[in-house]
Amino acid sequence: MSASPAVVQEIDRALDQIRAGLAPDGFELRVEHVTDDGIVELVLQALPDACLDCLVPDQLLHAMLQQAIAPVYPSLREIRLEKRLPEES
Repeated sequence: MSASPAVVQEIDRALDQIRAGLAPDGFELRVEHVTDDGIVELVLQALPDACLDCLVPDQLLHAMLQQAIAPVYPSLREIRLEKRLPEES
């Protein structure tokens, strides 16, 4: 079951600062799905001009996401992050 729209909106707002850090390097971060049992699914989309070498290591990114989301979503159990590269042409 999905979390309420208000919870999803709070999580989305909590990620704004991280988004601001990712955007200059060509990445978009969005909330894909939030379950009411504590799972937050995110998508990190690399845009065509993304600097893949500029992205922080996975462990650090996960820690940053955890730190941003946990205060607004105390039931947080797990963050699932899917990275998507630009489509090959």
